[in-house]
Amino acid sequence: ANIERRSKKVLSRLIYNAQNPNRDHRNAALTKFTNHYLNSTFTMGSSQSSVSAMPPKGERVLIIGGGPSGLVALKELREKGFDATVLEKAAGVGGAFRVAYDHMFLTISTKLMGYSDFAWAGRPRYAPRAEYVEYLERYVSFFQLEDGLSFNTDVTGAVLKGNGKWEVEAEKDGKKMVMTADRLIICTGSNHNPKYAPVPGFTGETMHSSDWRSNKQVAGKRVMIIGNGESSADIAADSAEIAESVVLWARRPIIMGPRFLNEKSKDELASMEAMQIKGSRTEMWEMLETSTTSPVSQLQSPKAYSNIRSDWVEGTLKQANHDTAHLNAVMFKNAMSSVEDGFKRSDQIFAVPKSLRMLTATSQGKMDLVIAKKAKYEGKKVTFSEYSQKNFEWPVEASRVETYDVDVVIMCTGFKNDFAWLKGVTIDWNCRNWFKNCIPPGYEDKLAFLGWTRPHQGGIPACSEMLSRYLGQIWSGEKSLPSNWKEQAQVDKKVAESWYKEAADYHTVMDYPSFMESMAKLVGCEIRRPSIFNLKRFVQYYTFP
Repeated sequence: ANIERRSKKVLSRLIYNAQNPNRDHRNAALTKFTNHYLNSTFTMGSSQSSVSAMPPKGERVLIIGGGPSGLVALKELREKGFDATVLEKAAGVGGAFRVAYDHMFLTISTKLMGYSDFAWAGRPRYAPRAEYVEYLERYVSFFQLEDGLSFNTDVTGAVLKGNGKWEVEAEKDGKKMVMTADRLIICTGSNHNPKYAPVPGFTGETMHSSDWRSNKQVAGKRVMIIGNGESSADIAADSAEIAESVVLWARRPIIMGPRFLNEKSKDELASMEAMQIKGSRTEMWEMLETSTTSPVSQLQSPKAYSNIRSDWVEGTLKQANHDTAHLNAVMFKNAMSSVEDGFKRSDQIFAVPKSLRMLTATSQGKMDLVIAKKAKYEGKKVTFSEYSQKNFEWPVEASRVETYDVDVVIMCTGFKNDFAWLKGVTIDWNCRNWFKNCIPPGYEDKLAFLGWTRPHQGGIPACSEMLSRYLGQIWSGEKSLPSNWKEQAQVDKKVAESWYKEAADYHTVMDYPSFMESMAKLVGCEIRRPSIFNLKRFVQYYTFP
C-alpha cells in the first residue's frame, strides 16, 4: 500500500511535467520509473486496479481514425496486449479538431474533455481547438503511442473475409497497401459527407460549414446562414464582425445552451479568451456541466428542473434587458410553446447546442435571427414567410413577409454517414440498436464504433475511454458481454427515443451521467463515494461534474 501511494504521487508529478513540457525538472530516474510504471496493471483515474487476463497472442486490431476516440482506443487496447495500430488520413492527430475553423472553442470544459489518466493542466476552462490538439499530442507522447500511429493513411476499403479476418486496403503517400486484422474499431465519427439544403433559384455563392476557416471568406458580403447548431452560432457571430449583413435562418424554434451560468454568458467569446490568460480564474460552478452532470443535479426530477428553468425564463423576460440572456429566454419560451409537454420536460427533450455567440451578436444589432417555416429564392434575394420569431420579437404575425439581399449562403446543415468502403457486413446504422452505441449485433467479436455517443451534456472522449477499456476487457477474455446485451440495447433505445423526442434524427444523443454509471459497472470501476467526514471531497463529489 505504501509503494502504491508513493507511486501515485510520483506518477501525478510525471503527468504534471508532461502537461508542462517547458519545465526543466524532469530527469532520467523519473522517466525510467514512468516506463516501468505504465507497463504495470495499475492505472490511475477511473481504471480498475486488477490483474488482467492473459494478453491475446498476436491479435491485431486496426483503428480507423486518429481523433480523441482513436487515440484512447489505441492506448487501452495496447495495455491489454493487443497489436493495435491507428490509421489516420491526416498528417497528425486530432481528427476534426485539427482542421476546424478559427474561434472554435470546446463546448465542454477541459475537465470532461480530458482523459481520466491524463488530467488537463490548470483550472477547468473552455480551450481553443488548437490547444486541444496539443493536449492530444502530449497524451500520445506521454503514453508512448507514436509507433502505433500511421498518418497520411487513407482507408479505401475493409472486407470481413470468410476466415473471420479483416482485409483492409489503404493508400499512404501515394502507395497502395493491404493489411489484415482480427478486429476493427472505427473512430471516424458519424459525420462524413456534407449535407446541403436545397436553394432553388438562388444565383449567389453557396458553401458548407466544413469549408469555413475564418470570416475573411465573407468580408463585405451579404451573408445568410442556414442551421441552428454550434457551428452556425460561431460562423454567424464571426461573420457579423466583417460582413456587410448577416441573417441566420432556422425553420423551427431553437434552444441554445449557455457555456456559463453567470454574466460571462453575455459575451462567451470574450469570456473564453479571458480564460486563456495566465492568472485568470474560473470556478467549476460557473460552467454549465455543473448543473447538468453533477450527482446533486441528478437528484432533481424532470419537473423540478423544468420549474427552475421556467422561473429563470420568466424572471429574465420581465427584466427585458435586450441582451444575450433576454434573447435566450425568448427563444426558450418559443421552443417550449411549440412542442407537446414542452414546459413539463423543458430543454431535455432537444439536442441542445452549447453556444450563445449568435445571440450576443443579435442582441448587439450586428445580425438578424429569423425563425420561419419558408424561404423563397429568386436570384440573390431570399424571402421569408410564416414567421415564428425575429430577433426579440415573439410571437410574430404569421402573415409577415420579409426579403433579404444575399450574396452567399453558408449551410450549417450537418453531415451524412458514408461507409461505402466497409464491405462484407450488414449493419443497421441506427446506433441505438448497438450495445452502448458501440457494438453492432452480429459483429461483437469483430467490429466496434467509437464516437457515436454524443452526450446531451458531457464529453465524447470520456465515453470513448470507457468503451475502449470495456472492448479491451471483452476481447481479451477478461470479461464477457451480458447475456442479454441485445435486449439491453433495445431498452436503452426505447428510453432515449422517448426522452429526446424532439431530436428524433440524432441517434447519437444520450444521457451522460447514466451512460457513464452503466459503463463503470460493466468495466468494474465504480466510484467510491467519499465519507461525509472528509467534507471537502464529499462536497466536491456531489456538486462537481
